[in-house]
Amino acid sequence: MRESSVGRAGWAVGAVAAVVLGLAGCATADGPAGGTGGEGSYRCWETAVPDDVPESGVTADRLSEDGRAALDGIEVPPIDPAEWTVVEDGAERVALLRELDEPEDLGAGDVRTHEMLVIEWTDAPNLDPSPTWFLTAAQTCALRADLGGLGTATLTLDPDHPPMPDARELHLLVTEMACNSGEDAEGRVRLSALAVRDDAVAVTVGVEPRDGAADCPSNPATAFVVELDEPLGDRVVLDASVHPAREVVLP
Repeated sequence: MRESSVGRAGWAVGAVAAVVLGLAGCATADGPAGGTGGEGSYRCWETAVPDDVPESGVTADRLSEDGRAALDGIEVPPIDPAEWTVVEDGAERVALLRELDEPEDLGAGDVRTHEMLVIEWTDAPNLDPSPTWFLTAAQTCALRADLGGLGTATLTLDPDHPPMPDARELHLLVTEMACNSGEDAEGRVRLSALAVRDDAVAVTVGVEPRDGAADCPSNPATAFVVELDEPLGDRVVLDASVHPAREVVLP
């Protein structure tokens, strides 16, 4: 819901990009549009990130000829290619990923760990020259599991029902990231996976997309309860929808 176009030097995609390329201000309920999803990949907003890229991907100093040309495109900030990992390196689209030096905590469980640049070969009459390489996204994100038909959400513990050692329920606050006209996701929150270990309870939670169009003000949180087969004890609660899994804390 709170997609941001930011960077260490205050990068911004100009007004031309917004008009020509129709960049959205939040994640869409229809699901990601770029790359291929499914098992074996994460998502940084619309872009699929193969699961081997964050740890062992090729760095941008080994881009193809087209990729190197993209780095000189319009609105593309100067970068150290050795600090960025290649997600896509094509003749019409280049996507690069970098882990943030410090996570960016935007509240309500929305903690960004990476930033991405997307540069595309664009043919637009108001660009000079045209066609040309153009920065279409400079945004921070958390790497999130592809949940298939479920939309993504951020999680916190519910302060009205904090976890207790003898509890057999986890009370969560779930904030839908897709546009939902400032409404909660009551009735559409789904538990995608639950794993109980000796030291942690790992939950993966998604949201069924709403029907119809929606505006994009910030959404309120939705209370959601996860039933446990045994008391929580001293286990921590982890959000397993993000990579790496992150402890769910009070807002």
